[in-house]
Amino acid sequence: MSNLRVIYSADRINERLQEVAAEIANDFVDRELVLVGMLKGAAFFLVDLARMLPREVDYEFVSVTSSIGDHGEVVSLTFATQVDVCDRHVLILKDVFHSGVTENYLITHLSQQNPASIGVAALIDKPQMRSVNLDARYAVFNDAPDGFLVGYGLGPSHGEHTNQPDLCIAEEE
Repeated sequence: MSNLRVIYSADRINERLQEVAAEIANDFVDRELVLVGMLKGAAFFLVDLARMLPREVDYEFVSVTSSIGDHGEVVSLTFATQVDVCDRHVLILKDVFHSGVTENYLITHLSQQNPASIGVAALIDKPQMRSVNLDARYAVFNDAPDGFLVGYGLGPSHGEHTNQPDLCIAEEE
């Protein structure tokens, strides 16, 4: 078991999500918007953000995995709901935006359907870790400390702490 150090309280997350939702709503007035959540980490982010947008919005989920192969990082789309983005504005929602490799792959994949625009919204943006030239159009937080993040949908594959309402750093006891 690990100790949790709260870095963003549920109230602070909610406050920042409201600010980002207002910015998105302003930027996409009278435009058809699709939120594409990258599973599993962005599920809470997508649900809360969609409910805060003062307009109709469509949403989809995808799962993109990456692994290290003989020739570098190998990325593959392992699950996608019926994502139709033709002539629609798309925001890819990502929990922690690190290297940008998986997001870049998904942008390339979805761009084949000719969306009106496509960008990334990150719960946590870590541009200093980027290995591709890709920026988050929106970031809820961009000052998260290094460490293993848990809570608000983030955590290990077996689910420990993922349903915590706060975003925390898991610290070994």
